[in-house]
Parts: sequence; C-alpha cells; structure tokens
Amino acid sequence: MNKPLSKQLGELFAQLQDLIDTVSHTVFKRLNEDDKKRNKLLSFFSTIGNSYYKRYSEIKKNSKST
Repeated sequence: MNKPLSKQLGELFAQLQDLIDTVSHTVFKRLNEDDKKRNKLLSFFSTIGNSYYKRYSEIKKNSKST
C-alpha cells in the first residue's frame, strides 16, 4: 500500500532534520573534547550547541511521553 505524497514528504523532512541534528551534535561534542586546541570563540559556540542539544533532547523526550 503506497503512502500519499504529502505523508512521504513529511517523513522525508523529519529524517533530514534528524540527520542535521545528529551531525551538528557530533560536531559540537568533538569541539568540546579537545581542550588544548579550542579557542574562546569555539568554546563559546560549543557550549551553546551542547546546551541547545541537551535541552532539545529533554523536550523531545517529554513530548513523546505525553
């Protein structure tokens, strides 16, 4: 049974968003791992990214349970 095009596109966009989130989170984590090579600007953005993804994960977890 084929899904409607609108449903397929919606699912595709969700997959793309998840991919972007995963890649971004990985980059922020790697920036944070190497303390010797980071400068203050990278550290600032890495902290922002980590805070964002921590809170974002909490929101996603809470929305699934309701």
